[in-house]
Amino acid sequence: MRSNGGEPSVRRVAPCRSVRREPPCRSVRRRRCLENTRAKIDPLCQQGDISEGARFDFDRLPEDILCHIHSLFPLRDAACLAGLSHRFLRSWRSFPNLTLNHETFNLNIFDGTPFERAKKLVDRFDNILHNHSGTGVKTLDLDVSHCVKLITADHINNWLHAAVKPGILEIAMTFPVQDKPMFNFSCSLLSSAGSSLQSVSFFACGFHPTLRTGCFKSLRSVYFKFVHITSEELGCLLFSTVSLEKLEISRCDQLTFLNIPSHLEQLSTLHVLVCQNLQLIEIYAPKLTTFCFRGPPIKILTSDSSHLKHVSLSGVPFNGMIQYATAILHSIASNLETLNLASSKEAFSTIMLPEKFLHLRNLNINFDGIRFQRYDYFPLASFLEACPALESFYIWAGEYDLSWKDPALQDSNADSLQIRRIPEFRHANLKKVSITRFFPSKSLIELTYLIIENASSLECLTLDTGYGFDTSGVCRRMNKFDVIQALSGVEAAKRYIEGKVPSSVKFTILEPCKRCHIPKLYEL
Repeated sequence: MRSNGGEPSVRRVAPCRSVRREPPCRSVRRRRCLENTRAKIDPLCQQGDISEGARFDFDRLPEDILCHIHSLFPLRDAACLAGLSHRFLRSWRSFPNLTLNHETFNLNIFDGTPFERAKKLVDRFDNILHNHSGTGVKTLDLDVSHCVKLITADHINNWLHAAVKPGILEIAMTFPVQDKPMFNFSCSLLSSAGSSLQSVSFFACGFHPTLRTGCFKSLRSVYFKFVHITSEELGCLLFSTVSLEKLEISRCDQLTFLNIPSHLEQLSTLHVLVCQNLQLIEIYAPKLTTFCFRGPPIKILTSDSSHLKHVSLSGVPFNGMIQYATAILHSIASNLETLNLASSKEAFSTIMLPEKFLHLRNLNINFDGIRFQRYDYFPLASFLEACPALESFYIWAGEYDLSWKDPALQDSNADSLQIRRIPEFRHANLKKVSITRFFPSKSLIELTYLIIENASSLECLTLDTGYGFDTSGVCRRMNKFDVIQALSGVEAAKRYIEGKVPSSVKFTILEPCKRCHIPKLYEL
């Protein structure tokens, strides 16, 4: 519509008379919360069980159903609903899922001074737990890592005593990382909820259980990171559990040995990550199938090597993990199905596997760092010889070093290159091979030749000259020198390998991304 002067006119819409004007701040927030609530309840209304108006719906709902609906809301929205209805207020006093952190309350961690931010957060925690009856709590997730300037052990004890009661299922506590933990979790408090507790997650606190701590017959999951706990104390905790299914221990540096007792018959997953003083792991749990270890090579013993199916051994940032793995793997996991290895440095490239892994189907090897530019990759064929059932083989070939060029590739092509072979080597099951960070290396080309010529079931061969993709499918970042080296990898793949790949194999060379990486070449 245009006015007489030719200018577009603005159509003004009168405010709806049915909308009551409300003052700003709290009442506005309540109104918006109610609108969101109606939108979420609408599907129930469409079933014909309750009438269309949200106010009447709440009045007609039985108390247990209303409490269940209330429990499905995030804590902040649930608190908002409590200000709109007496029935929701009653439900709020036994709200089951307490997630208390700065994100829950949409607080900006950079707004104001550290003291002001901490005080605002502590006041919110106090208000919620003061108005809670203490009954009905199923999960408590308390993060005070941003309250270090104000929080005290008394605050935390008061909150825990208000929320941790019989019937609780999950407890997660997060504290700031310090040399000396700011809080030691009370074993007596934990044992008071022992009969129902299913999951415990502690980050950067002290925990010192004893044989008198009590029995945790329902405990299924334990996660400790930066927790001050000794080997003996952890043993007391494990002794008091019978239903544990997953144990993850990370950066607990007071541990010197770890003993997984045989009575943990349901334990299936064990992660032990970078516990710097750990020297020995003994595994007697009869049904453990997944074991993940990160750290320097240490002594690992299992009572039965036939149960472990999935093993990850990472030596990053330590040295010698691949050599170590070839020496001890068969003694701890003879029936492996999936193996992940990572190393930052290897003193020797010679690899010998004395025993075969007849069930191994997936093998991933990660070389981390520029030290592997001169590494001899060809002996990795020993893994192929020792794993006749292998179907998937993935290699991350290390970091780029522009100062090094393989002299064996100077002035050569696919026909003139002298390559090594393994007499009578054949592999009947290998289907998928991927090499990420492929670069001009004679030994890497030789390994690829060996696979092309002798893997009769090969379906897919991928040479990725870049850094690959992150979990969301986005290209990982590369600098200018990385892109230059990646382009040399593309050239090497086309010169030496492309013409050798059988037509039955899907062959892919992943070049640097033209949108994300190639523009780096023009940077100063």
